Amino acid sequence: MTTTTRTLKTTPLVRAFIDRWPMVIALAISWDFWQTPLVPPVWTLVLCQAAYLLWGWRTPRLQLLVFSLYTVLAAAVIMVSPHTGVLLIALGWGAHAVWDLVHHIRNAVVPRWWSEFCGVFDLVICVTILLKWF
Repeated sequence: MTTTTRTLKTTPLVRAFIDRWPMVIALAISWDFWQTPLVPPVWTLVLCQAAYLLWGWRTPRLQLLVFSLYTVLAAAVIMVSPHTGVLLIALGWGAHAVWDLVHHIRNAVVPRWWSEFCGVFDLVICVTILLKWF
């Protein structure tokens, strides 16, 4: 390894990108949400949580409980006014970001890179919905 390559890798900005690559990818993928925010269908929240049922085989009861909560949220979104439904969807994405943070801190259930990527992505969706519609 040359001195230039070694110096480049130790530059704080480059080091941050290397260390936080899941966050960088999540921000890149979600860039369009900042330009043209949209409200994803509520079933996408249920689908995201279903992935944790597959990965969460070590804590099946907890994962099933949270999956049930997202299913109840989806039913509530369908029954309330559109304005309230959008708010519930935004809060659901925010809650999912917190759920990812818990997994990231505990280093459990899903790989750390996934919880970081998913948490940042979920948070962007939540924030852009709230900024656009509220």
